[in-house]
Amino acid sequence: MLPVRYRTAIVTGLLLAWSCTPALAGSRAVPAGERPSLGADDAPVTIVVFSDYQCTFCKAFVVERLPEIQRDFIDTGKVRLVSRDFPLRRHPRARPAAVAAACADRQDRYWDMHEMLFARQGRFSDEQLRAYAAKLELDTEAFDICLADPAIEARIDEDLAVVRQARISGTPAFLIGVEHDGIVSGTLIIGFQPASVYAAEIKEYLDPDQE
Repeated sequence: MLPVRYRTAIVTGLLLAWSCTPALAGSRAVPAGERPSLGADDAPVTIVVFSDYQCTFCKAFVVERLPEIQRDFIDTGKVRLVSRDFPLRRHPRARPAAVAAACADRQDRYWDMHEMLFARQGRFSDEQLRAYAAKLELDTEAFDICLADPAIEARIDEDLAVVRQARISGTPAFLIGVEHDGIVSGTLIIGFQPASVYAAEIKEYLDPDQE
């Protein structure tokens, strides 16, 4: 029998190969919503990302793909990226993590908390989430009050309603398209993909002189 480390490597490789299979799930339209975003409001292409903080491939996207997309498309004014939540039922601490990120958003520190949560994936006890808020030097009293605010839970529920309406089946999920009157219409991609998949789909919605 192969040593454990080799079996683990083989399984990991198979999972990565599966997750990187392009999963173009057809055309969809979803609201961007009043959610945290990166990039110019008038960017010609919008990406709505649906993530789960306990999802391994969501973390892989943030660590490995987002920096490239930010460099090539967001920072150049071609793309606006909007973040929405899709905490899966099988990940019991994904929703509390999403609530913590939404509460950080109230103090204009969403992306700092977003990055911290993925960097510390799986360490999402109530005490740990409060420790992350303190580390980011948030107003911890306001953060604690926010954690119990029904409006924050309603925000997560709204994202989940969008997921159901758009028939999104897994995470990470990406709706890449054009926004008009707050609705993003475009192509849905499911799963962690090679950078070329995201780039090709973004370019589908750019005019030739914008590429």
